[in-house]
Amino acid sequence: MKLHEIDHWVTSHAEQILQLTETLIRFPSVNRAPYGDEYEAQQFVIHTMRDMNLDVDVFLPTDVPELATHPALWQGRDYTNRPNVVGTWRGSNARDAKSLLFSSHIDVVAGSKGGRFENFVPTRDGDKLYGRGSNDMKGGLAATIFAVKCLQELGVRLNGNVIVESVVDEENGGANGTLASRLRGHKADACIVPEPTGMVVAPAHKGGRIWQVHLKGSPGIAFGSDNIVSPIYALAHLITALEHWETIRNRVTPPHPQFVENPGLPVLITKIQAGDFEPGAGDAVPETAMLEIWAEEYPGVSEAEHYARLIGYLEQVARENPSVAKCEMRVEPVTRFLPGSEISPEHEIVQTVRRAFSKAMQREPIVRGAPFACDVFVFNQIANVPCVILGPRGGNAHSYDEWVMMQDLLDLTKIFARTAVEWCGVME
Repeated sequence: MKLHEIDHWVTSHAEQILQLTETLIRFPSVNRAPYGDEYEAQQFVIHTMRDMNLDVDVFLPTDVPELATHPALWQGRDYTNRPNVVGTWRGSNARDAKSLLFSSHIDVVAGSKGGRFENFVPTRDGDKLYGRGSNDMKGGLAATIFAVKCLQELGVRLNGNVIVESVVDEENGGANGTLASRLRGHKADACIVPEPTGMVVAPAHKGGRIWQVHLKGSPGIAFGSDNIVSPIYALAHLITALEHWETIRNRVTPPHPQFVENPGLPVLITKIQAGDFEPGAGDAVPETAMLEIWAEEYPGVSEAEHYARLIGYLEQVARENPSVAKCEMRVEPVTRFLPGSEISPEHEIVQTVRRAFSKAMQREPIVRGAPFACDVFVFNQIANVPCVILGPRGGNAHSYDEWVMMQDLLDLTKIFARTAVEWCGVME
């Protein structure tokens, strides 16, 4: 086949690609850990894949017996009506040819409210498409589906299998859905995950974890009590200490080789809570306060190392700071530890994607690590499936007015189709 036919096909089907993204956005497939609302969206994905004559496997993560005892299982999730959907386009010489997997998640976070546009009402504005999940990552899922549809309608017969999956429970520290697909046997010689990298080819990604720090003091009011201990003062000291720790850590930690151009390990305060204010009773010191923290790590940092660094520091502050020392402090994880992972930038799948990108875009891609945590560690570290991340430009993921660049979805479709042709081979 002539690869420029892919570009012409995508251009002529641009509206259908965007419409598929819009349809996916309309499904409020919110991850409400430990529950989730992915069912209706996944039913639509099932029909879409069956209409393409893919071999479709639909299963709950809990249908995979090995998941229950796997050491990487994050406990406490409920998978009622939360199916994974995996569609396989069989190659003509699958036994001898290489296979390729496109893995996307269908769930979105509830996120914050506000903004100009309704969350689940897709809205085009200039070159942007707004809607919850547009960037993370329903636009990427639409691009992978249409990459296969493109090759099918062009009459291309690949040698190797192409797998397109839509998994549940990736957000909120999930990854059980991704793990269940691997344990179910859906593997390939390489994988592409269209998380929103901003059109950067990413052979690596960061890791991290969300923690909650609970402080207990001694409540009371300014008169009639001699033993008031305010957890709010302790909270303030911890926030200041964490800001200092973030600054020092980033000053002394050498950047990972794949993050030299975008170094830094953020420590984000994501939530604080203290007191129940009621009119007429606002002068009382509350008994408890809570601080929620997201702390990132480079690839290669273990869960134990992460714990020792962050929690060890918090415990040191609790010993040395008088306001914190007066309180009882309890630290607990909110999510699993999401380890960063990587493959070599010289890996064959990275170079294949790079070539497909340069031919489709008429420029060389940026190749560097992705500055976020995600489920790609399941492929790289557990399933032994080398994985590269490539997704669209956009903004406001996990928040109101999330958006994606519409042109990127078309360009990704071209890049993914070209990658499949080179990686899987074409039957002569």
